[in-house]
Amino acid sequence: MITSVPFKIILVALLLGAASSSISAKSIQNDSRSHYLQNQPGDGYAKIEGRIYYRGKEISSANAASFQFLGDGYAKDTWKVYFRGVAVSDASPSTFQSLGDGYARDAWKVYFYGRVLSGATASTFKILGNGYGKDSWKAYYLGKEISGASASSFENLGRGYAKDNWSSYFKGEKNDRTAGPTTQVFGGQYSKDNWSVYYKNQKLADASASTFEYLENGYAKDAWNLFYRGVKVEGGSPNSFKLVGNGYAADPWAVYYQGVKVKGASASTFQALGGG
Repeated sequence: MITSVPFKIILVALLLGAASSSISAKSIQNDSRSHYLQNQPGDGYAKIEGRIYYRGKEISSANAASFQFLGDGYAKDTWKVYFRGVAVSDASPSTFQSLGDGYARDAWKVYFYGRVLSGATASTFKILGNGYGKDSWKAYYLGKEISGASASSFENLGRGYAKDNWSSYFKGEKNDRTAGPTTQVFGGQYSKDNWSVYYKNQKLADASASTFEYLENGYAKDAWNLFYRGVKVEGGSPNSFKLVGNGYAADPWAVYYQGVKVKGASASTFQALGGG
């Protein structure tokens, strides 16, 4: 005798089967994804089925079992050091470490982008940030020695600026326009020393260093003048000037957009809405 099975029971069984298959497939997919990610050291390197690749090209000499990704394009195994997939000649894997900003060192040498930094002392070398580094005797910018810099007092100020006790520097070059030790760096690529204000390393003729301050979004002011990206804002009132947002600013008499007066705008009721 054939027993009739209610349609609802059949439907529930089918749905449960489909859900089980979906969960199983998703689990397999997640396992595969996890396995894939575990074998991707990063920065262009990959470990696939016991082989090492850099940007799709196999590094035939690499030992997969001991391979380590170090950062900044550097990697190593038990026998060799690599930079962007190319072996670094004579580097010591056992003592090699990536320092950041493209710099690295082992027990005997300092490297920049995989090349030996001639004359640098590995035991005292350290990075300062923004491309600057130094050892006990010399300072460097992007792997190039900064001529005449005093390493003992050298420091990174940010945004390309640096100084020692006697001079200031901009992107590794001695900056004769400023008075070195008193240099201060602001946002928006402004800086100043005790006597002058600079924008992108160029002196602002009308700016007062003693009262200068950076506001935001390219705007700055001193006791008498307003500036937008290094250009004087004509007619603006520094004491009552305020930022409205999205490049707009206002004082009690006028509205400005990126340092230019907006004709006909009412300062007392003006508001920025976003999107220009």
